[in-house]
Amino acid sequence: MELPSHTLYADLKNFGRISNRDAALALFDPEARYGELTIRSRALNDRSFISREIVHARPGQYGVECFQDFPTSVRALWSVLLARHGGGDAGCHALLAHYTGSAAEKMRRAVADTGGDANLYANTIQKLSVEPGLTDERRGQLCLMLFVVTGCLGSPGPAIGIVDDFATEAFSLGLGTIETSVGPGFARAVRPSERGVQLGLLRILDGVAQPPLLALSLAPEGTVIGALATTPNAITNVDVDVSREHLRIYRRGGTWWAQGLGSTNGTTLISGDTRKTSVIEPPRAERKPGVTYGPVKITNSDTLCLGATTRFLVLRIAGPHAQHDAKGNE
Repeated sequence: MELPSHTLYADLKNFGRISNRDAALALFDPEARYGELTIRSRALNDRSFISREIVHARPGQYGVECFQDFPTSVRALWSVLLARHGGGDAGCHALLAHYTGSAAEKMRRAVADTGGDANLYANTIQKLSVEPGLTDERRGQLCLMLFVVTGCLGSPGPAIGIVDDFATEAFSLGLGTIETSVGPGFARAVRPSERGVQLGLLRILDGVAQPPLLALSLAPEGTVIGALATTPNAITNVDVDVSREHLRIYRRGGTWWAQGLGSTNGTTLISGDTRKTSVIEPPRAERKPGVTYGPVKITNSDTLCLGATTRFLVLRIAGPHAQHDAKGNE
C-alpha cells in the first residue's frame, strides 16, 4: 500500500532532487512538536525518524497546525523545482505536465489505497486543468499545492479547501465549473420490472454501464453528487462540468427525490417508463429570476443527466448485500 506522504517525498526526491530532510524542514512548522522535541530537531538529528514518522506518516497523523503556511512553502518548492527543470517557460510546462500527469495519478492511487476519496483529487486536477483564467504557471502552482497538501495531510478534502482559498485570494478564481451544453440523446439501459425500496446509481459512459452500483443513502440528509462533494455518502465519480455540489438525492416517506443545488450546468431526468425528459434544475444561464426549482421524483430505471456528459442510471438495489462505496474508488 502506497501512502500519500511517501508519494509526496518520493516525488520531491526523484523529480525535484530535494532530500527528505530538506523537504520536511521546508514544510513543517519550526515549533511543531512530536513528543518532547520539535519535529524540526528530530528531523535534523534522526534519519530513522524522518523515514518512520514523516515519509511514512499515516493519513491524519499531522494536522494543518503542524505545517508552515502552505502557500508560502509551496511557492518556495515551486521555485526550487522550476530551477531544477531549466526555468522559464520550458521548466514551467514540465512542472505542469508532471503535476497534472504522472504525479497526480500516483497521488490519486495513494489516496485510494488508504481509503480516501480519489475522485476528489482527480476532479480537482480536472477543474484546474480547464480553468480558463489561469496561466500555466499559476495552474502548475495550484496543482503542486494540491499534491503537497494532500501528501502532508493524507487526504484531498482539506487540501482542496486550502487550494480553493488560495486561488480565490491570490488570483480571484475559485474552483468553479465551466459552463457546457447537453448534447443529443442517451442510450437506454435495460430496466428491471420491479420497484425497489432502496435505490442506487450506476454510472454510464458512452452507453456502457460502469460498476459498481453506488447505493443512495437512507439517512435523512441523503446523498450529494458533486465533483468536490465531501459530505458523508457523497458521490464524486463525475465529469469536469459537474459542480462541486451539484445534486442531492434523498428519500421521504418511501419516495425518492432529486433536488438541484444551484449547479452551473443543471440536471435533467429521462423517465425509464416514458423516455420523457424533464428538468430538475436548468443551467444557471437559463434560470428565471425568482423561480424556485423544487425536487423531482425519481424511480427505478430513470436516467439522471448532470451537465453535458455525466449520466447515472437509477436502479433498485436487491438487498443489503448490494451496498457499495458511493465514491466509486478503486
